Parts: sequence; structure tokens; C-alpha cells
Amino acid sequence: MRRTWEIGRIAGWNVALLLAVLIALPTIGCAPPSEPKPDEEPAATDTDGDTADQPDPQAADEPTADTPADDPTADEPADDEPAVDEPAVDEPAVDEPTADTPAEPAQEAMTAIDPAEAADMPMDVPVSKFAPAAMLVEQVDEYVEDVGKSLEEPDEFESEKEQLSQHANTLVVLALAVGLHDQDNQLKAHAPAIVKAAQEVAAAEDYEAAQAAFEQLKKAVEEGGDGPELKWEKVASMPALMKEVPSVNSTITRNVKRRFDRRGDKIASAAAVIAVIGQGSIPNAEDTIEPEKTEEWEKYCLDMRNAAAQLIGAVQAQEQEIALEANEKLQQSCHDCHEIFHPEEVN
Repeated sequence: MRRTWEIGRIAGWNVALLLAVLIALPTIGCAPPSEPKPDEEPAATDTDGDTADQPDPQAADEPTADTPADDPTADEPADDEPAVDEPAVDEPAVDEPTADTPAEPAQEAMTAIDPAEAADMPMDVPVSKFAPAAMLVEQVDEYVEDVGKSLEEPDEFESEKEQLSQHANTLVVLALAVGLHDQDNQLKAHAPAIVKAAQEVAAAEDYEAAQAAFEQLKKAVEEGGDGPELKWEKVASMPALMKEVPSVNSTITRNVKRRFDRRGDKIASAAAVIAVIGQGSIPNAEDTIEPEKTEEWEKYCLDMRNAAAQLIGAVQAQEQEIALEANEKLQQSCHDCHEIFHPEEVN
């Protein structure tokens, strides 16, 4: 009986010991590895058997201490910092003048010319009625450039002399109109000096004199200087002005019919030159072959000026039909004038 009890007691200890061992197995590394789930991959291991560091796919978009989060307001300036396109409180704006860079005088907007009014204007009207200041300033710059081109080759001075005279005399009346203009412009104060220098270019008999006068002309445009009192009087050569008219007219006629939409600026600029030549030629009646016919001469000069002004207004209003009519009037004024003062060009 005693032996049976001893056997039972030993068996009980064995069972308890076995249960203890089975419970302790997972904690001492002997438990079998768990199989990965079907949607998971087993962790990679280094050569020494340790599990390699793998990025957490759910944490990929989460910032760490070294990779700060994307701030949706990162492109926006802080409340106490100026925006990129806005000047700081203590800094002047880009377009605002500083104490060392004074502001330039404001330019007036382009004057709109009424085509109906321009068709029949009297002699004494403001320059803005027949040629906007901005167009004339542009043409002064272009004619200065043309004068320079005529002087590029000293050996060709004689062959370029006639065209040089045309450009220089046209520049004289353009500068006169700029100086007498009722609109303020950047060349208004320089106009007397430009008139004087352009007259000297036109009067030059050789290349050296013409080149020296051209240098003075460029300086006059940039800096101004001394010059005559400006008024509508005889300041330029009438023959030189009349020779310039056909080449300018050809620009208008070539573009007004088929290139009106694309070449409107060129048409209007050429018309402004014609308008100023017409106005500037009024005092030159005594230089014609019929010096006693002053009234006829003035009429045709005004007809040319007014038709050119009407053409500018038509371009500004984008009215091609009116522009075509104005161009016909312009060409007719030249034809009628030539019948009296240059009949050899009509016959």
C-alpha cells in the first residue's frame, strides 16, 4: 500500500515538472517560430542573425525628428516676415523711387484723335490734335538712328548725302513738334538742342562735319542743351521734306489695305511723320516755284496734315474703312499740290 502511494507521488511530481517545462519553453527561445501570415513577409535578418531595421510602411509619411513634417503653410510668409513679392517695411518697393533715384516724370496716355474732327481742322490747333507725343518721341529716336546709319561708311558719304539731308531735315520738324507739344514728354526740354544739332547735320558738307554734328545730336537727345526758341516758322529745307514724303507715304499705302490689323502701329507712326511735315512746311511757301500762292500752299499742307491725323485716329479706333478713306485724301492732297507747285511730277 505504501509503495503504491510513493509511486503516485512521484508520478504527480513528474507531471508537475513536465507542465512547468512546457510553460517555460517559449521564454527560453525554444518555442517553434510562428509562421508568417499570408499577407506578411518574414522579417529580413542580418548576417549575425539579428532582425534588420525595416521601415514601417505606415510610418513612411510620418515625420521624424530629422525629417520635419510638410507644412502646408511653408510657402506662406510668417506674420512678421514680408512676402517675397512685397517690399519689407524698411525697404523701398522696386518701382518706387528712393532718395538716390528720383522719380521720372509721368508720361501721359496716348492721345486719341477723333477722325471726324481731324478731317477739317484749322491751322492753329494743339499738336496733340494731329500727332500724339509718344509717337513723335519714337520717331525722333528712329530718325536719329537713320542719320547714324547714313554715316556708317565714310567712303559712301557722297552717295548717302541726299538721304542724310532728308532724314536730318525731317528730324528738325519732328523735334520742333515735340518741343511745342501740348503734352509733356521726355524730349520736350531737349527739343531746342535737337533742332539745332539736326540742322547742323543737314548743313554738313563733308563727312567729318556731319559726324561731329551727329555726336552733338546724340548728346542733345540724351542731355539737351542750348538751341533756338521754338515756334512754327521756317526751320527745315522744303525740298528735303518733300522728298521724304513719298517714302513715308509708301509705308502707309503698303500696309493700310492688307496689313491694317498687324501693322497699325507702323501706319500710325508714318502718318504722324507726314502730319508733322505738313505742319512744318506751311512757312516754306517762298521756297516753292509759286511763292506768291501762299494760300494754296497752306491749304495743301493742311490737307496733308489733316488727312494724316484722320488716318492716325482711324488706326486708334480700328476702323479700316475710315483709314482707307483718309489715305485716299492724303494721296489726293499730294497730287493736287503737285499740279501747282510741282507739275513736272504730275505730267
